[in-house]
Amino acid sequence: MVKTNIKVLIVDDRAAVRESLRTILSLEDDFMVVGEAASGREAVKVAQSLQPDLVLMDLEMPDAFGELYDGVVACENMKLNRICRKVVILTVHADQASRQRALMAGCDLFLEKGLNSFELLQKLRQVGTAA
Repeated sequence: MVKTNIKVLIVDDRAAVRESLRTILSLEDDFMVVGEAASGREAVKVAQSLQPDLVLMDLEMPDAFGELYDGVVACENMKLNRICRKVVILTVHADQASRQRALMAGCDLFLEKGLNSFELLQKLRQVGTAA
């Protein structure tokens, strides 16, 4: 049986978080981290060139231009313009308003940071391999 690599773009404004997620995903045969971005605006640009299967993105990221271009806005842009297949929001903001904003923007899965690695990988596999 041939496993398909799920190409992942990791988006978080904190380098340590990106590094941790890259390490977790790199240890698995069915994930391939194709790139990283530190803001929503950068995520859209990088996703356009790399065309990942899945974007794993933080919700709240500061924007250098002082505009609201967080993970929700980036998700909406990616979905409307068909830049990637799946967007997963991974955040500490687990409130209902944040969840609703993300789902309305088209995110495929909303996860709270703090999941153990096994749970995270399992959920990413489910969304990454779904049609």
